[in-house]
Amino acid sequence: MSGEDDLHQRLDAVKELLGLFRFERFTYLGVNILALVMLIGSGAVLLFRPQDNDMSLYAVATALFGSSGLITLSISRLLHMWDQAFQMLQQQLGPPPEKP
Repeated sequence: MSGEDDLHQRLDAVKELLGLFRFERFTYLGVNILALVMLIGSGAVLLFRPQDNDMSLYAVATALFGSSGLITLSISRLLHMWDQAFQMLQQQLGPPPEKP
């Protein structure tokens, strides 16, 4: 039963870490949604109305590169958060038990 207790202890620790980082996860999710809308919108402007729009090519290119950079930044911060969470979990509980 110690293996099952260990599993429940690890699951409880993961649930606690998810609760601690809830605000940060939703912030990054919101940033990613905003950046995705910007990326799709600027791509649509380039595809469907390349000369008919009032926006310059510079503004559309800035929206494309800015939104893709924002997505990259928020994903890297999210992965860094998960890395820290799993390092804390491993320090707290120790390495996983070896399989027989």
